[in-house]
Amino acid sequence: MESKETRYQSTPTLQEDGSIAIRELIDYFWRMRGWIFFTVVVSLFLAFVYLKIQPPVYSRTTWIKLNGNETSINAELSLLPGLSDLSGNKRLDNEVFILQSPSLMNQVVEALGLNTRYYKICYGIKRHEYYKDSPFSMTCSWDAAPRDSSGLSSVQIEFRHNEAGGFKLIRLLVDGVRVPVADTPYSYGTPIALEGASIVIGNDRPGEMTPGARYVASWSTPYATARNFVGKLNVSVQGKGSNRTDVVLVSITDSSPVRAADILDNLVAISNQQARKYKAQTSLNIIEFIDSRLREISDQLNDAEAGYKDYQSSRALVNSDSQTTLAITSDMSYRDQLTGIRLQLQILRMITSFMDETPEGEYRVVPSNIGVVDSGLNSMIGNYNDKIIERNRMVANSSEANPKVVTVNTELEVGRKSIELSLANLIKVYSLRERELERILKDSRSQIEAIPQQQLEMQQLSRKLEVIEPLYLLLRQKREEYQITMFGEEDTFRVIEKAFGPNAPVGPNGMMVYLLALMFGVFIGPCVERLRAFIRSKVETKLDVETAVDAPILAVLPASRKKDYRLIPRSGHDSLCESFQMLRSTVQSFPDAKVFQVTSSVLGEGKSFVAANLALSLAYVGKKVVLVGMDLRKPALSRIFKFEADKDKSLFAYLDGKTSCIDDIIFPCALSDNLDLIPAGAVAPNPNELLSGERHVDLISELKKRYSYVILDSTPYFPVADASIINKSVDATLFVVRCDYTTLKLLREIDAAAHSRVNPIKNLNIIINCFDKNARKYRYGYGEGYGTGTLGYGYGYGYGYEK
Repeated sequence: MESKETRYQSTPTLQEDGSIAIRELIDYFWRMRGWIFFTVVVSLFLAFVYLKIQPPVYSRTTWIKLNGNETSINAELSLLPGLSDLSGNKRLDNEVFILQSPSLMNQVVEALGLNTRYYKICYGIKRHEYYKDSPFSMTCSWDAAPRDSSGLSSVQIEFRHNEAGGFKLIRLLVDGVRVPVADTPYSYGTPIALEGASIVIGNDRPGEMTPGARYVASWSTPYATARNFVGKLNVSVQGKGSNRTDVVLVSITDSSPVRAADILDNLVAISNQQARKYKAQTSLNIIEFIDSRLREISDQLNDAEAGYKDYQSSRALVNSDSQTTLAITSDMSYRDQLTGIRLQLQILRMITSFMDETPEGEYRVVPSNIGVVDSGLNSMIGNYNDKIIERNRMVANSSEANPKVVTVNTELEVGRKSIELSLANLIKVYSLRERELERILKDSRSQIEAIPQQQLEMQQLSRKLEVIEPLYLLLRQKREEYQITMFGEEDTFRVIEKAFGPNAPVGPNGMMVYLLALMFGVFIGPCVERLRAFIRSKVETKLDVETAVDAPILAVLPASRKKDYRLIPRSGHDSLCESFQMLRSTVQSFPDAKVFQVTSSVLGEGKSFVAANLALSLAYVGKKVVLVGMDLRKPALSRIFKFEADKDKSLFAYLDGKTSCIDDIIFPCALSDNLDLIPAGAVAPNPNELLSGERHVDLISELKKRYSYVILDSTPYFPVADASIINKSVDATLFVVRCDYTTLKLLREIDAAAHSRVNPIKNLNIIINCFDKNARKYRYGYGEGYGTGTLGYGYGYGYGYEK
């Protein structure tokens, strides 16, 4: 057996197998067809207005390819499987990241002047935007620099062009705040003064401006505009993972297709320009280093040449004869080797001196390709310089705290230590070789002691020139090479296809908007109705009562449209009369039931109205009926039947012992000879004590003998105990529940009272009052409809004495 809580929460739309009653849902939607049609029409109209107001959105795409990615790693690392693709992808990811940076887009905005936009208001609601063809212009002059992205600064001005060639301000917004404007005409070119700024509206093409038309000009900081365009930018790489190509697709959407194409074209051009700038900076640093070394070596070379010339002039020396050639051949061979070793040592010490002069944490390009013979050192220096170039570009577009920059810094520190260690090792090796050659030359000097001292000194001077001059020529050559390289750097991206796109707008999608509007219109009405049903707290439908109270429903009484319609006539055929006739038939079918108590949960649910009309309905078919006003707190029978009751001839008088004759308190009803009335009389000060006495039981026993039916109009059941005392003497209880009045919580209290173990309601039956069928035709729960959940709260109705 299911619990009352489970029974209350169940819904008729769920079948025993858990499936939804499709037929019931269809009926529900059919009942709401009027509202659905209305909401669909309104939704489609709003969708039409939205599509007319919303400017079309166009898409433009450009195809670009990353240059030089094939040689981004050296030959040694490329031998490792998979490392080549990893390094190439990393560089490609870095370039894609830079393309999407707001700082790069900020340069595009400044180059194209996109942070100032112009509109013409058409039909009072739609804006037509100008791009490159605006007939007017706006210039903002600030006393101080505008705020950056941390505090957005913007200006928007709306004005109306007049026939006299001026304009009238309609609205002025500064940082989103409306600023009061003077209601006077302005002339074009006249500054509009603001606090800390001034605005000038210019009329560039007067013939294209329509008198009386409204125009709008808006300005915002370039960085804020750049962030807006970055949000519309989409950069994707062809392929996935390690199989990606170097082709990048860059697309953007905008209300102006020309502006979208200009943004993409300028974005790629400025990106290449910035890359060349950073690469050129590296070459300039190397050239500056070579120039400093050339100045020092040039002084040494001049001194050596001057000394050689002076020595020849002073001693009148000529070329060595053939006799000395054979003797010094072997010596010269060793000396040539020593010269090469010393040249390498000087170059290595130059590089070491440069590394030592570079403070720790500062990243400068190390001179490369200046004559170092060792290929491993050249490779290490080349890799180190490439990483410095990459780091500088990343820092320029982000910050030192970027995780990628930190990673590159770590790699640079490792590379620097490797270069320093390699330099130290090479210097040691060449120093050992130098000492060995000097030892060999020292041994060979004994073989050339016969050579004249002058010739020996001549050779020493020549040797000094031979050391300095090749280094000087090498540095001059490297300087020219770097100058050529600086102007021959290739672009980072090669444009495969300039910005292109369809002529038709890509948004808004009209079919999708209409489809969503149609779906919204179909479901908004039912959803609102279901939400209203979910949050309601009052009884509305028959199903609300059926799911909450385990008792039969004898009748559903319709709401009366007449305010003074209280008692049903004998020959009535309206819905209310028919409902009471059905209730009469049901009451007559009760076996051996003569005494009926009519009560309700709280005051105002229509219990007296139901009791009076039920008694009349039974009397109209010839049944002998007595209607007893058992409500000793707020009597209602005399008011309903419009007669004056004698206080000494009433139920109160009988129960209080003031009269002992039952016939004295019975009054015939003017509407039917078969109906008698026993009014409650005066308001009793102690109704509970009176009803608890024996006279109350004796009265009902006597009335059962005289009448076919005894109808008791008692007090509400829950506020006071009078109704529960009366309930012990009745055969059946008719509990009145009023739609849009009785709370759902009271239904659960009725069910709990009916199943109480102490004093249950005797033979409980429910009568639903004031049911408005027209008001509930769209709701589940009418007839075999659908009920709702268990929302409710305390009723809080009082019930006291009437003064």
